[in-house]
Amino acid sequence: MNCRSLLGVIGVAWFAAACTRGGSPSEARARVATGAGDIVVAAPWPWEARGGELRYAQGLDLAVKEINETGGIDGRRIRLIRPDDRQSVNEGRLIAQRLAEDPEVMAVIGHLQSYVTVPAAAIYDLAGLPLVSPMSTSAELTSRNYTRIFRVILTDRMIGRQMADYAIDRGYRRAVIYYVRNEYGRALANAFEERYQQGNAEVEILARHSYDAGQDLSPHSLEPVLKAWANLVPDAIFLAGEVPQAGRIIAAIRAAGMDTPVLGPDAMSSSTLISEGGDAVEGTVVASFFHPDEPRDEVSAFVTRFRATYEVSPDLASALGYDAVWLLARAMRVARTPGPADVSQALRRTEWRGVTGDFRFDEQGELLDRHIIRLVVRGGKFTYLQQAHPGSDVDGVPARDRAP
Repeated sequence: MNCRSLLGVIGVAWFAAACTRGGSPSEARARVATGAGDIVVAAPWPWEARGGELRYAQGLDLAVKEINETGGIDGRRIRLIRPDDRQSVNEGRLIAQRLAEDPEVMAVIGHLQSYVTVPAAAIYDLAGLPLVSPMSTSAELTSRNYTRIFRVILTDRMIGRQMADYAIDRGYRRAVIYYVRNEYGRALANAFEERYQQGNAEVEILARHSYDAGQDLSPHSLEPVLKAWANLVPDAIFLAGEVPQAGRIIAAIRAAGMDTPVLGPDAMSSSTLISEGGDAVEGTVVASFFHPDEPRDEVSAFVTRFRATYEVSPDLASALGYDAVWLLARAMRVARTPGPADVSQALRRTEWRGVTGDFRFDEQGELLDRHIIRLVVRGGKFTYLQQAHPGSDVDGVPARDRAP
């Protein structure tokens, strides 16, 4: 069967590459890697649905601009392509397959949601493409012995554990948990509870409740849970939720007269928490990986360049996107090639400090020795929260007298 008939019967891009270049997509990709054209990196994302609400694209673009202006990769420019996965598992798989079959693509940065990234990762790994995941926090992503999957953010489990450490350091001895009934919420709740009570007889989880992602969360609907908490008198509430619901939940808690400190995960570090919860979310402490006021040279330099380019401040998404692109570029420069196999090996040997923290990976592509930062809502905005320990003073206020 000739090439024309193959394409007519099957219509798959792989055969187009095989017919025009000879060999498999991976063999064709190896030839492209030694060429002289642009180095193509794919950034699949729900661009139409979520591209406008985050500054993620600006972080990607700034990194590409800086890399290309400083010589690119041995003189070759990086070029991003942006397929839209539409927040769909099926579309994510289709995009992953198309990218796997495209010999021009050297690496992938994406996707947004874990439920899209995890199934797509299997396709990338099988095709030999390095995947750098900037946002997916599901532990499942790095639990399947893949060799070319890397995550630039911590897992839900690590975030939950570190927020439990913070609660204990703050002297919160009695806590309740309220989590969204999905993989994200359960993982956070389980990790927080396990770490909080691990070998510590002085602390206790008083109650654990859950809610559906689409549930009505008016003060009236939450009344039974809030009444139970009021009778228990907890020192802290760990809300393992997402925006916009998290803001409404905190508003209901405050409307019920409870002033108990609320702690939350990274998915609550969005400005939507404040727009939904208003004054009620003042004092809420959330996990994050970036804030413009974090006192590190890498952060201040990035913030200066970002503001000069876009006339706005960077957010977490822009910082993660920026680091993801630079991480790949550094690996390509070390490897002296964009070839996927060499780049994957270089990533495993990486020791680098980026905007969002230190980068060093274990065998599963998981970050080693990385810690969250914490933000607190003050004056209607997120403020960087300095490290604090029981009895220590922050901003001149003794910990025992200060709202978190």
